[in-house]
Amino acid sequence: MNRRFLRSASALPVLFAGPAVAADMALKAPPPPPPTVFSWTGFYVGLNAGGTWARSGADTSENCNVPGGAPAFPYFCENGSAANAAAVNAAGSGTITASGFIGGIQAGYNWQGPNLIYGLETDFDSFHLRGSRQGTGTYPVGINVVPAGAPFAIDSSFNTDWLYTLRGRIGVPVSSNLMAYATGGLALTRLGVSNSFSDNIVPNAAFNGAGTANGSETKAGWVVGGGMEYALVKNWSVKAEYLFMKFGKVTATGTIFNPTGPGYVQGISNSSDLTAQVARLGVNYKF
Repeated sequence: MNRRFLRSASALPVLFAGPAVAADMALKAPPPPPPTVFSWTGFYVGLNAGGTWARSGADTSENCNVPGGAPAFPYFCENGSAANAAAVNAAGSGTITASGFIGGIQAGYNWQGPNLIYGLETDFDSFHLRGSRQGTGTYPVGINVVPAGAPFAIDSSFNTDWLYTLRGRIGVPVSSNLMAYATGGLALTRLGVSNSFSDNIVPNAAFNGAGTANGSETKAGWVVGGGMEYALVKNWSVKAEYLFMKFGKVTATGTIFNPTGPGYVQGISNSSDLTAQVARLGVNYKF
């Protein structure tokens, strides 16, 4: 009897341990789910803002011609006095710099492959730039009413208001949520140029030479750059981007006029191109 009781008592810890172990196993948390891998594939829209720095090469061209049909005489460029034209061209040619704000909207589409991310992006931005320079000189040769040594000045300027780009993108996944990319394509802007000329052959008198010219065109150029884009929660991402772009020349043609005697005129033109750099931040929402 005593032996049977002892065998039953020795089994009690095992009987009570079973439910306790089962309860302990039930309280353990399940393993965490695998991290979600962000997919870049899809259409997106967004906003951007940043700064831009621009450089324009101004080039003045005075060719000693009188504008066609003008019943007048060359003003400061005649009878071998091409040195005057060369002095005017040198004073009116140089570099103009400007900086400003850039900001606007963008939209695009990405396709994510096994190793690379391919995309197409377009944007339209406020691109408000204004730059000017003044060149001065003196006439080396006296002619007509122009005395040798008389001073003159040329003011040249350029301006833009908007920027449009259409670019391809190729990205490399740095991590599950981070992409580094290169981009390049077409850039469009409205580039305006102007110049004004004045001299001082008779100090403080109305009989001095003067003239202005203005021109503007929608210019196509090219753009290249790169950046990093980081995916946040759900469908949002942020990016930092650098772009370099270049546009061709726009020419403004005008006439310099002096009312002395029968009237003296001289044709003159100024051309300016545009190179710009952009550094900006952006935010995108992917649908």
